[in-house]
Amino acid sequence: MKIRENCYMLGIGSTGGKIYKEFVQRHYKGAAANGSEQDHKALGDVPNKYTLQGFDGFGGHRERAMDCLAGNEDFIKFVEEIKEDIVFILFAGGGSTGSGCAPIVAEMLLEEKDEEGNPVKTVCPVIALPASGESLAKHKNAYETVQELQEIEGLGATFFLNNDSNENYDYINKNFASMLDEFLSNESYGRQNNFDESERLEMLKDSGAIVLSVTGDGTDSKIKLEKLTKSGIFAPIEDNYICENIGIIHSKNDKSDIDSEDVIAEVGKPDNVFEGFNGRKTIIAASGLDYPVSHVKKLGELAVKANAERMRNKKSTRAKLGSLELPEVDITEQKEEPTKKKMTKLELLKKRRGQ
Repeated sequence: MKIRENCYMLGIGSTGGKIYKEFVQRHYKGAAANGSEQDHKALGDVPNKYTLQGFDGFGGHRERAMDCLAGNEDFIKFVEEIKEDIVFILFAGGGSTGSGCAPIVAEMLLEEKDEEGNPVKTVCPVIALPASGESLAKHKNAYETVQELQEIEGLGATFFLNNDSNENYDYINKNFASMLDEFLSNESYGRQNNFDESERLEMLKDSGAIVLSVTGDGTDSKIKLEKLTKSGIFAPIEDNYICENIGIIHSKNDKSDIDSEDVIAEVGKPDNVFEGFNGRKTIIAASGLDYPVSHVKKLGELAVKANAERMRNKKSTRAKLGSLELPEVDITEQKEEPTKKKMTKLELLKKRRGQ
């Protein structure tokens, strides 16, 4: 079984729909759920657009997700009937529809257990974190969403997209879809070893953060590692060297593009190192990382600072308009005084001469 054929892309909210569309173009199965018909229309002709009835957006209030899902039994049934074993939940952490619904949907998908009590499905959230310059509400929503994701038992690897990495969010979405597709679709093999599907699935099952880097030949190994851990489209990883798995697909039949020891030096000593060869590009993945708590904390601090400033401004004396006082005007009819005629120079002369 090819791993990509067993994947389902569920986009929730406006951003989730946009990321879903990128995967549709790469022929993945999935759906987009949103209460906004306008957002659905903006996606164009993509399949499986599910409308959340009665909720044309949440207006920034992610707490409305509970009422929305409770009032959309058909959508709950739809989620419960997803057959694929690997589900990626795509959404924006700063929004309200996606950030509100995604943690609940993740728990729903994890309810089915095998005989040993483990979740049958591998559920991987893909959360787009708001840029530093975005609003207080978005920073607050993202912070609360990450808190909720941390509490979900059995959750798979979580991808944290960093909207600070590029002002063009469409570029981030496209780049992510391209990298994940490379990771899921690769069928390269070499005589030394192969990074097979079971190993990639193991990386997706491991809870915690996951990061990817996909680079072509000629890219310096330092740049490869920089894109993986700091300057790429993912939130910067924590510097505590907690890592469970490293996966590398080398672009050649040797390790001249990147050495696994160099990756370990950046992310920490893992439990497993999986390597394959002869890939179209060099693919590096690290999973079982700590959530990017430092980055998310900064978003929370921005929300606290912005809220304090807002409250301080609200307490200050607001400028008010004073009363408008106009002078009274006597509109009663008044006799006009006859205009005194100005004397001519000749008349003035005669006056002086006593004539």
